[in-house]
Amino acid sequence: MPTLYEKIGGQPTISKLVNAFYIKVFTDPKLGPFFVHTSLEKLTQMQEDFFSIALDGPPPANEISLRKVHQGRGIQREHLTLFAEHLLATLHEVGVNEEYASDIVARIATYSEEVLGDVTEDG
Repeated sequence: MPTLYEKIGGQPTISKLVNAFYIKVFTDPKLGPFFVHTSLEKLTQMQEDFFSIALDGPPPANEISLRKVHQGRGIQREHLTLFAEHLLATLHEVGVNEEYASDIVARIATYSEEVLGDVTEDG
């Protein structure tokens, strides 16, 4: 049975998604400030790795600690809601069907507590 990563087209779709998505995020007045001093190249690679993990694709070479990356940044639930809205819009723009898009947003949402810092490293 193919993974969600494979169902949406694998790495080419993930790359297209991440690039289009971060155009929205960077220009959002509430989300953009979080990325002022962020390397787009590093961010893009980290996000492609994250989406690969979240969608059951190939594991990245380096482990990602969402808690560590987002700790102390002041991220609130309202920011995650905006993030999810931009993600859903971008998934539709890059041609991911509604069922898969909903599944992807639901999977990404399972990581929200780590991003907010509400859980320990162990879960």
